Amino acid sequence: MVRARDASPARQQKRSRSGSLGSSSRAALVALPYSEYAPQASLMDDMRTLSVMWFGSIAGDTHQDRLESFYKNQAELYDGYRARMLHARKPMMTRLMVERDRKGDVVWVDLGGGTGANVEFMGSAIKEGWFKQIVVLDLAPSLCQVARKRAEDKWPGVVSVVCGDACNSTEEGLPDGGTCDIVTISYALVMIPDWKAAVQNALRLLRPGGHLCVCDFTVLTEEGGQWPISQGFWTRTFATDHVHLKAE
Repeated sequence: MVRARDASPARQQKRSRSGSLGSSSRAALVALPYSEYAPQASLMDDMRTLSVMWFGSIAGDTHQDRLESFYKNQAELYDGYRARMLHARKPMMTRLMVERDRKGDVVWVDLGGGTGANVEFMGSAIKEGWFKQIVVLDLAPSLCQVARKRAEDKWPGVVSVVCGDACNSTEEGLPDGGTCDIVTISYALVMIPDWKAAVQNALRLLRPGGHLCVCDFTVLTEEGGQWPISQGFWTRTFATDHVHLKAE
């Protein structure tokens, strides 16, 4: 069972959740060493990114084709712009917990990991030898290309990139089920049509005592949340980029 808790900054559109699979042995948990990561972007870079987002066409027969049509012309600019937009990613990455005695054997999968930017936050942990394996999976080939170059340049032998479906339990390149210490999904579930299948796949990957950590856009329908007019505005706005906000 996953126990959820709010780990987000005080923002209406962002929510971060983390949970764990129960374990019979309650080993001591420690937070993985965290590295600051704040990519820079020029005004011209931002204008190019916004131009693609606002005026680019999204087309294709498959979900992968549609994603690629959206990202292919902004993949190289993705990190600089998104770093100032995806506010819950940093709080989530500062809270990645593992059992203390797992140092050197930690396996982490980042589903919907895009360009591999999340791995930058774990730069210190990689240098200190915490990880046995890190896998970044994404469905968009252009984002995977950026992630592969980053992995080869910075973390060869530790980080691998899989261009595949987060819902596919038999995706080649993923670790075996029940072997992962951490699975993260950041700002990806709202772009996955069968997002519950992605969550089930993430849970399948976790070992006893492992942690599933999620942050994403949402609408807040409970008392004290967003006004209905605000919910409708953001839902329709995000839907133009095939980002589907749901209160679930």
